[in-house]
Amino acid sequence: MNRSFSILLLLLVILVAGCQSSSQIDAKELEKYKVQQTEDEVKQGDFIFRLVSEKGEYRQDEKVKLYGEIEYIGEKEEVSIVHSASAILFSLEEKVRGYYIESSVQEIGVTTKLKKGEPYRENYVKKAEVIFEEDPSYQKFVDHFLEGSGFLTGYYKVNGYTDFFVKSGDEGEYVNMEANVDFKVLE
Repeated sequence: MNRSFSILLLLLVILVAGCQSSSQIDAKELEKYKVQQTEDEVKQGDFIFRLVSEKGEYRQDEKVKLYGEIEYIGEKEEVSIVHSASAILFSLEEKVRGYYIESSVQEIGVTTKLKKGEPYRENYVKKAEVIFEEDPSYQKFVDHFLEGSGFLTGYYKVNGYTDFFVKSGDEGEYVNMEANVDFKVLE
């Protein structure tokens, strides 16, 4: 009876540790990571792309304010750009766990008008796509990540990018810009 209880207790400890691994991390591990930049800006031709995290540290129950902007600075009053479902895409990695959070592109050929000097902004909306993953803790992480308005505790690196074609009469220009920011989410 005593041996059965010990085995049952061991299995329970393993089960609890496995469930926590996807949603909780050690605070000492998180301290090893330092936030490098909460804003990044790149320029290509007549366009500026910005990626911004409004803060370097958030609380777990707080909404992360993350957005990307495209600004046209050329000579015309406005231009039309053709892009995928979103003009600005976000790719995240939670570095402590080593998990990537990706989302897929649903449609292509969407047109957006940009007015000179008026930034076009898209706020990050939590979404994730798991096509095939052998690691069950990753699936648990994604499920927990999508719950509620905040992020799970961790250190996040964000790659924001824009990829579009500018219509200009019979010709056009292909624009592809990337920017990177990072932030922490604390308990």
